[in-house]
Amino acid sequence: MHCFLAEYAPKETTISILASTGDVNASRKVYISQASFVTDLTNKMIELSHEQGLYHHDIFAIGVIVDAKEMLGRESKQLQQELASSFGFTSVVDSNENIVRKKLLQNAK
Repeated sequence: MHCFLAEYAPKETTISILASTGDVNASRKVYISQASFVTDLTNKMIELSHEQGLYHHDIFAIGVIVDAKEMLGRESKQLQQELASSFGFTSVVDSNENIVRKKLLQNAK
């Protein structure tokens, strides 16, 4: 199983696919609009996963490293719910990379 990880930055967001061990299987830098964050992120992650031959049943969670309030103007809980709804699996949102990675890997199946 795999999980998605995104480290948001206004000009260049790094999106990655991690194995359940935490190893990076694929990664790329993309532009994600602040105004359409969830939609853009969903589309870019799906594109990357399909390029890797991975589909919805291969993914168990998504983690986003971002200060949601400061960078996106929304609460972390709200963003977490929007991501879970869009992707259809567990989501983790925090500004601390170590916390996001730890919580993601705790959800590994």
